[in-house]
Amino acid sequence: MSIILECIRTVGRGERGRKPLTMEQAFAVMDAYLSSKEHEQDTVGDDQMAMLMMLIRVQNETNEEIAGFVKAFQSRVPNVGADIDWPCYAGKRASDNGSDHPWHGLAAKILSQNGYKVLLHGYKDVASGRTHLEDFLDVLDIPNANSAQEAKSLLDEHNIAYLPLANFAPTAQTMIGWKNRYGLRTPINTVVRALNPGGAKLAIRGSFHPGFQQLHAEVDQLIDRTSLSVISFKGLNGESEYNPKVSQTVWLSHEAGVESFYWPETINESLPLPSVSLFKAEHDVQIQMANAVVSSMASVLFAQDNDYKKAYQTALQYWENHCCH
Repeated sequence: MSIILECIRTVGRGERGRKPLTMEQAFAVMDAYLSSKEHEQDTVGDDQMAMLMMLIRVQNETNEEIAGFVKAFQSRVPNVGADIDWPCYAGKRASDNGSDHPWHGLAAKILSQNGYKVLLHGYKDVASGRTHLEDFLDVLDIPNANSAQEAKSLLDEHNIAYLPLANFAPTAQTMIGWKNRYGLRTPINTVVRALNPGGAKLAIRGSFHPGFQQLHAEVDQLIDRTSLSVISFKGLNGESEYNPKVSQTVWLSHEAGVESFYWPETINESLPLPSVSLFKAEHDVQIQMANAVVSSMASVLFAQDNDYKKAYQTALQYWENHCCH
């Protein structure tokens, strides 16, 4: 029996007989699918893979399934030499007051101005109607890379770049597009956040649904990528942008394993604002923006040395310096 049929049967049997894929099965089936696309074969068809993804989605993907899928992509994903991996796939819900602007993009930009090489990567789902980082690349002066090689050059020159999913993992983009065809998000939406095309040592992961924050932290442990420190949290609208208006449990994956931390609400009404803001909005929304930018930067810096007080103070200093320019 072929690997794709084996996997469909494993997850698609009746309620008592079905079970999730093992990490080995998940790797094997995704590897076979990617190989068939690379060699223009029909060993594993799009319809078969889409069926498998939907069956897994109904049961909710497991850590082992996502780890196996990510591992299959690993040898096919570039390493462009970044310090920080920043996936941007959810976008933010459209709003009339400016709160849908990609404040995480400004956080990434400020970190790049302070010596970090930041690779942002993502996919804009036009049908979702959400505002995406891609819409504001010019505003933020973040260069858009047409290839992984160009992303590497842009990082060397500017310390920051945005690499569209289609330009480093086109098959993954095709799979994400199945959401609009079949009406359901597939596990690939979880996979792409973990691809790390920058080969970074620090990563930020935002997600929306409960349980996925822990999953994102644990995946790298399963695929033995413990040299990568990952901070994972419930992001605003599921985006990789920290929401300081809520208290929550965040998850950190690093060499010592996976740890959880409870972070309270951290709104500081007295944060300074830049004299000329890249994002136009009322004062109260500008204060939200400032807090989101500082908290998002602090999250990444926390992943670097596990000291939130120090991380927040450093992020605050970066923000104050930004406001002075």
